[in-house]
Amino acid sequence: MEGDGQRRGLTRLGLIPRLLRTSAFRYTLIYTAFFVLSVLGIGYFVYASTLGQTMDRLDQELIDELTYLAEINRSAGTDGLAGLAKVNTEVSRLKVVKDGALYMVVLVGPPVRVLSSDLPNPPPEMLGAQGMFEFDYTARTVNEAGQVVFSTRPAVGRVANFIYRSSDGGQIRAIILAARDIRDIARIRQDAQTVIIRIGGLTLLLGLILGSIYSGAFLRRVDNIGRTVRAIRDGDLTRRISLSGSGDEFDTLSDNINAMLDQIERLMTGMRQVSDNIAHDLRSPLTRIKARLESALNDPSADRAAVLDQTTTDVERLLATFNALLSITRIESGEGGGTKVPVDVTAVAEELLELYEPAAQDDGFVLVGNIKPAPVVLGSRELISQAIANLLDNALKYARRSEDSAITPTIELTVAPRPDGGVLLSVMDNGPGVSEADQERILQRFVRLERSRSTAGNGLGLSLVSAIARRHNAQLSIGRGLPHEKDPQGLVAPSAYGLGVRIAFPPAVPAPKPGKTSRPAAAKSVPVGQAKA
Repeated sequence: MEGDGQRRGLTRLGLIPRLLRTSAFRYTLIYTAFFVLSVLGIGYFVYASTLGQTMDRLDQELIDELTYLAEINRSAGTDGLAGLAKVNTEVSRLKVVKDGALYMVVLVGPPVRVLSSDLPNPPPEMLGAQGMFEFDYTARTVNEAGQVVFSTRPAVGRVANFIYRSSDGGQIRAIILAARDIRDIARIRQDAQTVIIRIGGLTLLLGLILGSIYSGAFLRRVDNIGRTVRAIRDGDLTRRISLSGSGDEFDTLSDNINAMLDQIERLMTGMRQVSDNIAHDLRSPLTRIKARLESALNDPSADRAAVLDQTTTDVERLLATFNALLSITRIESGEGGGTKVPVDVTAVAEELLELYEPAAQDDGFVLVGNIKPAPVVLGSRELISQAIANLLDNALKYARRSEDSAITPTIELTVAPRPDGGVLLSVMDNGPGVSEADQERILQRFVRLERSRSTAGNGLGLSLVSAIARRHNAQLSIGRGLPHEKDPQGLVAPSAYGLGVRIAFPPAVPAPKPGKTSRPAAAKSVPVGQAKA
């Protein structure tokens, strides 16, 4: 138990560096830093717009007061201290009028004398100051208990210089300081700075927390994909990536990966089936060929021409089987069929209908064409032709009836437009049909439901059709075909239908908007086997 706890602790410790290395965490830090800078910038703008305007207003008041005192000085003249006394009187009046106003009149010596002041000492910043400046001063106040209290307070001020003539003909320089106590403004400014710093820090903290949470979720999704991939790499091809159901980019990626894994599993299953079925289905003809050749070599009286003819037939069947397997493999790998081009399925079906008419008549079939004008699809004309040919071959092989049967074997080839703009292709017959349990099996390679296997074939025809349908992103379905009775009355048992194979091709272009559909042409329904008999 102690070892498990230590391993879990090490795992948690190792998770932190992984979180810090994730792209999600780095992006979150970048966004957080940008957001913090934005908050600080907005805070500074608000600060400058409010407190800055207040300080500008105070500066303008100080300028107005010093200008007013300069006018008093000019009206009183510069003769001696009389004018300075009048200015000092106006300073006292302004002090009463302005709440929080501070003034100081200083004679610059030698010696330096303070004529009047609300400040205990001249601030050093007033000598040589240009424009408004900030300084601290010691304020003397009386508390509720009647005690004198000294405190340091902030203030802003401006100075003005005045020149007077002394009694001995010299000059007297005077400096007048006009100031304002900004204790309340400084408190607001400090509070604003504190709020901005706290907001920035809180934003950064929230960004780190959200980054950690988001990175953790990111890692869990990635680890889920990684575990599935590792399990598949170790041989479990049935594993799939679970979806969260949110429809986000991870679900889209997982869905694409699952589709890829389905294709890989299908290919691997097909390879295993090919290996098993080749060993089962091809061993017998190869054994017969070997036995026949050995017998011909050991028996001088054997009819070697007949042996060679039979051997040639078996070899041709083997070559056809291998060619079919090669075609399926090429189609499923995306190599067969070339580039997809617009294909007129109607024209292809009409050509094959005419091509298979003689064979259908020879075998006693009625070949019916129910072909309607349909839009083009994107695909390979060669592969679509191959699919129709395989379906017709399959129907001609397995929809046969005994000679004493009253049912006329019939095959119907149908091409019709789909409501969504695609094309529906189907080949239906009224043969024995296929049970629901075997409808999926007949699409597998080398599967033949005929127990005796007396009919020529290798069980790859429908497998090739299925591969062609997947190559065209079409949906292939196996179901009921034509009824055994031409005009059935009442309920018909499921076994009283033949086989129907349907391929639904997707549209080559988006479906037209409602109200703009073209008028369909007249459909053609021709019983070929009877019309040209």
